[in-house]
Amino acid sequence: MTKFLIAISFLLALLSVPACDYFFPPLKGDKIPVNEAYNYLKKHSGDKDVVLLDVRTKEEYDRSHLQNAVNIDYSSTDFPDNIEKLDKNLRYIIYENSDKKSSNTFMLMKELRFPNAHYIIGGFDEWKKENLPVKF
Repeated sequence: MTKFLIAISFLLALLSVPACDYFFPPLKGDKIPVNEAYNYLKKHSGDKDVVLLDVRTKEEYDRSHLQNAVNIDYSSTDFPDNIEKLDKNLRYIIYENSDKKSSNTFMLMKELRFPNAHYIIGGFDEWKKENLPVKF
């Protein structure tokens, strides 16, 4: 009887996994819409394997940024070196004000063989336009 209960518990646990993907779907591509990024980050809040990467200047970052974002200034001379030092085993979601710097950062990360890099379409501007939370 105990083996039967263990087997049933295991099956129920397996069945719950797709339900999580239904309510919190995994990222579908390299370029992700703001709402998809928001839902993903909300689901993975506190997850050390997911890094939100803000590539705006330090001044822009200091004025306001997304919760838990890490800032690496795209305009700094050591930007490529700072990106290369990042852990390639983590998932990175990149943003800046619009798309140019984040898409360039994404391309750099792909060249450096980061398997899990994505960027937010429309960046910080689109995030604010959607009235999503911002940290001041």
